[in-house]
Amino acid sequence: MNRENAINILSDLIEIKTVNGNELEVANYLRDLLLKNGIQSELVKFAENRANLIAEIENGPGKTLVLSGHMDVVSPGDESQWTFPPFDAHIEDDVIWGRGASDMKSGLAALTIAFIETAKEKNFSGKIKLIATVGEEIGELGAEQLTDLGYVEDVDAILIAEPCNLGVVYAHKGSLNYKVSSKGVAAHSSTPEIGKNAVEHLNRAMSEISKHFEKRAEDFSNEMLGKMTHSITVVKGGTQVNSIPDFAEFEANVRTIPELKNQQIIEEIQEILARLNKEKDFELNMEVTANQSPVQSDPNSKLVKTIIDVVKEMPDLLPMNLMKSMGEVLGKDLRETLDVSFSEIKPMAVAGTTDAAQFMKDRSDIELAVYGPGMPMLNHKIDERLPLKQYIDFIEAYIRIINNYMNV
Repeated sequence: MNRENAINILSDLIEIKTVNGNELEVANYLRDLLLKNGIQSELVKFAENRANLIAEIENGPGKTLVLSGHMDVVSPGDESQWTFPPFDAHIEDDVIWGRGASDMKSGLAALTIAFIETAKEKNFSGKIKLIATVGEEIGELGAEQLTDLGYVEDVDAILIAEPCNLGVVYAHKGSLNYKVSSKGVAAHSSTPEIGKNAVEHLNRAMSEISKHFEKRAEDFSNEMLGKMTHSITVVKGGTQVNSIPDFAEFEANVRTIPELKNQQIIEEIQEILARLNKEKDFELNMEVTANQSPVQSDPNSKLVKTIIDVVKEMPDLLPMNLMKSMGEVLGKDLRETLDVSFSEIKPMAVAGTTDAAQFMKDRSDIELAVYGPGMPMLNHKIDERLPLKQYIDFIEAYIRIINNYMNV
């Protein structure tokens, strides 16, 4: 596929507004693109206007490799603050602007094109699956659905094209979101004794939970991922200053590690709330709103090593050169902040979660590599953009990675 066609595909994807939904339009676009190139695909409905896409190519016996990316994007925020409209896919000075240019329609497009080219060349052995998911940004919804339906049961390795270009991610923390609500009894603030202050009860719960997990974080650590973290991020309660509030709630996020599993954390929070409800006559309730497990795979896996070997042969994808090109886009020298250890690409562990948390929740034996084009410092921000050369380079890199891995 020539450069112009590749850029047109990325532009088309950026122009489709998939802010936390509407992925069906992207899935249909990819289905039509694959069909034009002789590849059948399947759409798995998630909800109205939302569907995952799965396509397979096979060439004899061998490993099964998944190529995966998500179709949704986060909100662009105040569109008037953007230099160019966020869904126009504006191109200037060989840089494409728009929501999803980095996270992660460039990665999804590059994988899809590499998948098509691999199907044409048939220079591989085994099975390759292309999976495009819904709802990664709001809970990895599509990946969870497809995993529960058995679409990754036969998988040996997964390559996810999230915007991670300075290293190959083989492990990341989990993410647990939960909400605690407090019910009280309203009263006038001049007679607080006849009410039950939901805010004060919630404050007690916040304090005890926070102290508990400060200690737990000291007790558990992971050599690659470090310590778990617990952060209260949203607090709501009360309606006016002279009224005892009858309702309050907080939301929190826990970045989890394998040594202290998500379910154990949930149970410990529930125990604290149950004790306060019994001892203090509070009415506290917990709701889990997102639950992604930590992921830990082999940093020396065949897939990770294959990526490292391919990048060594493509100097423009070496971290120092990527930092130079991305710095030129941002108008500053990013290499001044680059650790010397990043002069060559290497395996790395990160705090952020990916669809791998769902794909691998029951499969610790899967080889994982998260590696893709992007400007990570612009993810979820105004004026998200990407040098087109990086996008084109990643298409070539993916083709080499797929062929090398599937022929080892």
